[in-house]
Amino acid sequence: MGILISLDLAATIDPLDGILIDIARRIQVPKTKHEEAADHFLGLCAHVDRTGSPLEGKILESYPSGSFSIAAAIYSRVRTMQHDVDVVVEVDFPIGTDPEWMLDKLFEAVKGDPGSRYYDFKVERNSRCVTVTYPDGVTVDLMPVARIPGGPERSGVLFHHNAKRAEKYRKEVNPKAFTLHFNARIKSSDVFASRYRTRRLLADGLLQERAETQPMPDHVPIEEKSPRLVAIQLLKRFRDVQFRRRDARCPPSVVIAAMALDAGQMSDSLCDELITIATHMQREIETAERELRKLVVANPAHQADIFTDRWPEDRSAQVLWRDDLVRLVRHLRTLRGPWDPEQLKSILRELFGETPADRAFEDHYRGQGTLSKQNMLGITKSGAVKSALAAPALSTGLIVPARANTDMGGFIEDPID
Repeated sequence: MGILISLDLAATIDPLDGILIDIARRIQVPKTKHEEAADHFLGLCAHVDRTGSPLEGKILESYPSGSFSIAAAIYSRVRTMQHDVDVVVEVDFPIGTDPEWMLDKLFEAVKGDPGSRYYDFKVERNSRCVTVTYPDGVTVDLMPVARIPGGPERSGVLFHHNAKRAEKYRKEVNPKAFTLHFNARIKSSDVFASRYRTRRLLADGLLQERAETQPMPDHVPIEEKSPRLVAIQLLKRFRDVQFRRRDARCPPSVVIAAMALDAGQMSDSLCDELITIATHMQREIETAERELRKLVVANPAHQADIFTDRWPEDRSAQVLWRDDLVRLVRHLRTLRGPWDPEQLKSILRELFGETPADRAFEDHYRGQGTLSKQNMLGITKSGAVKSALAAPALSTGLIVPARANTDMGGFIEDPID
């Protein structure tokens, strides 16, 4: 009975939603990688505060920020399972400390002397952080922040220094407040969780023979997420693919997350959520364009913390991203109608890159095969398949189409994944 119930649900999941779930599965950073990330940043922070370090006794607290703090982390490279970790290092220094000195000291503390733990690692001193690259390609960004005496809780200043651009300043921030604000407003969905579990089992071929004997994992992170959060992850993946070959700064993840909070009521459809967020961002950029200004997005939990201080650099940068969003929405709406395998794979590759697209494509048709064996697709008396979206799976099998053409000319490839 358990198998039939799962198959019934699988047959009613919107095909495009199912495919987007399959792609989302491929870009997730799983629990084991989260634990490794925690080990990385804890080890680094202990190293920075070690005896003899230039910052010995000066580290007040360290905590993950950015995507890891709101459970929106994705693999930056799917095939090699690489990801990035952002860490705030709260330092016991005055907010008026020279930014160049602060960043240099953090670099010295991480790099250490020859023979020390991270000396042979790739350690880079950037304009706002020190980046450590591990042998497996995973990176950790350590950003020093000094707390503001008497300021709002957890508020502080980050230190910016870019010698090439002759830039040196301090910026008020509050990453902890944004994390708390975001997490309090993004709720999980039981409907989405049920769809995800069913889709995962269907794609893995478990529903047909093993659904009743294979227990659900004790912890599957994506099941605990809201459709909006997963849509944010998909939008970040889309952004990464579009900007892979561009010599331009891309929209920060925190900007996408903050704007997603204002995108309206949440639905249980992953496709609807992705369209809703993209459309909201597109309209906000168009409003800025009409007013001949750059888009401004502030930390909703600390208005002095401006998330868009470095992107968009100019109006052409925001127009470039707006056009990307327009193309994303157009393609998603195209896929809501009948499509053939070649069109499906072509669009998925253009939007999300070759590796997750190809795997999701295979997952989809594997699942369709499972449903067809159980006669769950719906066969008419004439032998036709009721679902137009399912028909290609039965008639043509797995078809490998040409690469995806893009509106920008050329191809979107995913060579690194």
